Amino acid sequence: MEMLISVIRQRCVAVDRAVVAMSGGVDSTLVAAAAAAAMGVRCVAVTVQSELTAPRDFTRAVEMAEHIGIEHHPLCIRLREIKEVRRNTELRCYHCKRAIFDLMRLEYGDDTLIMDGTNKDDDPKRPGLKTAKEFGVFSPLKEAGMTKADVRRVAKSIELPNWDTPSESCLATRIPTGIPLNQQRLEMVRAMEEFFHARGVKTLRARHDNLVATIEVLSQYNAIIEKNHDRFMELISDLGLRSYRVCVLKG
Repeated sequence: MEMLISVIRQRCVAVDRAVVAMSGGVDSTLVAAAAAAAMGVRCVAVTVQSELTAPRDFTRAVEMAEHIGIEHHPLCIRLREIKEVRRNTELRCYHCKRAIFDLMRLEYGDDTLIMDGTNKDDDPKRPGLKTAKEFGVFSPLKEAGMTKADVRRVAKSIELPNWDTPSESCLATRIPTGIPLNQQRLEMVRAMEEFFHARGVKTLRARHDNLVATIEVLSQYNAIIEKNHDRFMELISDLGLRSYRVCVLKG
């Protein structure tokens, strides 16, 4: 943790203010914790709140910000108004991140340093990382040479509650590329995920394709899935789906 704090301090010597793009996952939470320790009140955390954000992800981000003691703000944006995002093209993530960073610059100023939770293991070819590079986003974990395993180890050592939470992604990733992100498809995903979330499943992903739903969940929650089989079948039937399958979600 001290190494990460040192990396941020060195980068922010001449920086008046910084903003951490905090999703609520372990990577960005660790960055926020280190930034708060390194910069104090000169740093705030922001979390995107949009039609592509799962409600539980935003709630987790709020809880993590409170836990580490960093000032936290929502960043409200309507991402489906962006044509490339709405069409769900291969460059959706690029245009989505571009809109988010544009808004962050508008809200906090061009001189504000933006930090994110990119780590050494993340694929540099990801469209969203290309956007981050264009905006000069600082990635402390990557700068410190920290892998995902390193992040979890350090997060556990400082007792971050989400240290072992599997990686999350926005609701748009549940829809196959090329299929437009209309409100109905997103609401179907949200309804299925919230069904199990309300019954104690903390992490899962729901997808649907060709009338079949896929529930990706940690194996520790299999009993909850089985217990609620009949009620879930009623839900997906109301949504126009015929069946579902369960897959093991990995961190």
